[in-house]
Amino acid sequence: MGYLPLEELAKLDVIEAGDYETAVEEIYRLGWTDGLPVILPTPRLVQKILDYLGRDPQQVIGIIPPYQGGATVEKIAVNCVMAGCLPEYVPVVLAALRAMLTDRFNLNGVQATTHCAAPLLIVSGPVVGRLGFNSRDNVFAGGCRANAAVGRAIRLILWNIGGGRAGELDKAVLGHPGKWSHCIAEEKEWNPWRPLHADRGFDSAESCVTVFAGEAPHHIMTGGGYSTPDKILTVLADSMATVGNSTMQAGGDMVLVIGPLVARHLADKGYSKSDVREALIERARKPAGLMKANEYLGESHPFHFSRFTDPKDDAALVPLIRRPENLLIVVAGGWGSGSGICAFIPGWGQHGGFAETEKIDFPQ
Repeated sequence: MGYLPLEELAKLDVIEAGDYETAVEEIYRLGWTDGLPVILPTPRLVQKILDYLGRDPQQVIGIIPPYQGGATVEKIAVNCVMAGCLPEYVPVVLAALRAMLTDRFNLNGVQATTHCAAPLLIVSGPVVGRLGFNSRDNVFAGGCRANAAVGRAIRLILWNIGGGRAGELDKAVLGHPGKWSHCIAEEKEWNPWRPLHADRGFDSAESCVTVFAGEAPHHIMTGGGYSTPDKILTVLADSMATVGNSTMQAGGDMVLVIGPLVARHLADKGYSKSDVREALIERARKPAGLMKANEYLGESHPFHFSRFTDPKDDAALVPLIRRPENLLIVVAGGWGSGSGICAFIPGWGQHGGFAETEKIDFPQ
């Protein structure tokens, strides 16, 4: 696409331009941006982040695949500036990077796959209110600097340091808009259950970020304001278990975002989060005969559904949720009307992008 080769880009330290407009165009020419404009990473703005963090600028936080670029604190700061991050957002970015660099996440695969998977950040705990993350109306869309800038910072780091450039090392056939920025926050006040990070072994009072590589959100209208829990769970299960999504085919992690109205309605009827998960495990299934219509996963494939169901019995039901811990349940979004809106995000099957959670550490 005409970008400067990554090996040349890595050699650059400082670029000079006569005016603002020239600098913007030079950034485009160098390929430092994913197509959207960026904030110019001037030395003063980068230094503000470095001063806030109080860390060695040359400390390597990790090696970002597939290009295997070294993510120093300084390079991370540069990309955070370009994304529009305030200094206090950067610890969230660092925690997300640590989570994405675990072996289970398989960032190398996520960056280079032909699948549309893109890392989703889910911020939870007191940091949501402290830094102004949006957990309510339009939670997956624009309008909030914290959500947009933190998500964009991760994307630019993966782009500039890791080499996840569209059409080059990133081979996604379609991708999805989350590859510009994909960061939401979990709602606290309207959440009738314990937070996501508490489900994953952290103290409820801590601030954490969970990363997960998945598809774009699949919108589900449950009728939650008027319906019974039985009908709501049936609609959710049927909408989640679609033959074409990678999680239905091969298992792995997935995220269900339950709108506050639906969560409150279910909780008022006596359903805990575990109850919801167990009900969906039982209901989110598809007949083996229908699954065989999709030949992407042959019987010799290591993740074929025959591990869970007799493939010769067309009426046998294949479970979407292979293990209870595969389903992450998050409460987020606006209250809305009685339509009871939720969203389902399938993952990348068993190939990687599995959910990982890290505590956010702020400078003392």
